[in-house]
Amino acid sequence: MLSVRMAGRIRTSLTRTEARAALCGLACGAVLAVAPGAAAERMPAEQAKALQNPVAYAPEAVKAGRNAYLRLCQYCHGADGRAQANPDFEAPSLRDPDEWRYGATDGEIFVSIRDGAGHEMPPFGKQLQDDEIWRVVLFIRSIGPKELRPETP
Repeated sequence: MLSVRMAGRIRTSLTRTEARAALCGLACGAVLAVAPGAAAERMPAEQAKALQNPVAYAPEAVKAGRNAYLRLCQYCHGADGRAQANPDFEAPSLRDPDEWRYGATDGEIFVSIRDGAGHEMPPFGKQLQDDEIWRVVLFIRSIGPKELRPETP
């Protein structure tokens, strides 16, 4: 049973919305505790756009990216990347680059994951190594439009 202090009193049962809000607070607090102030160091857009993914687009790399994505990203973006599972956030669908506010190149996606994107998305650069972030970029490419996917070697 979950006990949470809300409005000055301890409650032992929560509605689904209250439980989501509590989990969100814990998740966001954990992310911010791990990476305080990292978003202030966001790379300029032109530099981000020029970055090239050093990891080859291959099934093993996409699978590794999916694992990291499911661990850190699915709460807001959904397991399928459509961002429909959690109404508490305004996360864009990762299947539609037209919804992405901070760019759609591999480098821009990398910087958004590493440094955070706006006020909604926290930075994950302290939780993921650069090569892991690049693999998440490959996973995002794999669930997006086919015409934007790199060719498999």
